[in-house]
Amino acid sequence: NAYVQPIRDIPANTPLCRSYGNPANPSYLLARYGFLEEDHPWSFCKLLPGHVTEEMVDLGYHPHRLLFDKTTGDVSEEVWDVLLYLVLGDEDTCGDGGATQRQFHRAHLEGNHEVKAQIHREWYVHTLATLAEHVEEVLRELEVLEEKG
Repeated sequence: NAYVQPIRDIPANTPLCRSYGNPANPSYLLARYGFLEEDHPWSFCKLLPGHVTEEMVDLGYHPHRLLFDKTTGDVSEEVWDVLLYLVLGDEDTCGDGGATQRQFHRAHLEGNHEVKAQIHREWYVHTLATLAEHVEEVLRELEVLEEKG
């Protein structure tokens, strides 16, 4: 049972609908209501680094922008940018003291698409491997949750 206080007059027999929030972020729907909205093609990619920096926010780190298309497998530009930024910040992988990471961030802020695209091309294999690792981790988590359910 629920008690609803309308903020305006509602005609008799008008159906009332409950919003389940942003359908692009299924984590909230699943955690709060126990289901996922099937007909929405875009979904939050669940990219949750340990620490979100101001630079990552500049690159588009926000749950409403870190999306993938469940029907085509397309990944939003923001996902690629944030993943590349993380790869470039890994000293074991990049090894240049963050110089390329800073160059990439600066190119993004300045709208320098050529430099940004060049860095994406140079580091594509590493970024793709990071994305694949992320997808595998999410699939393992879903398996565990499915077994518990």
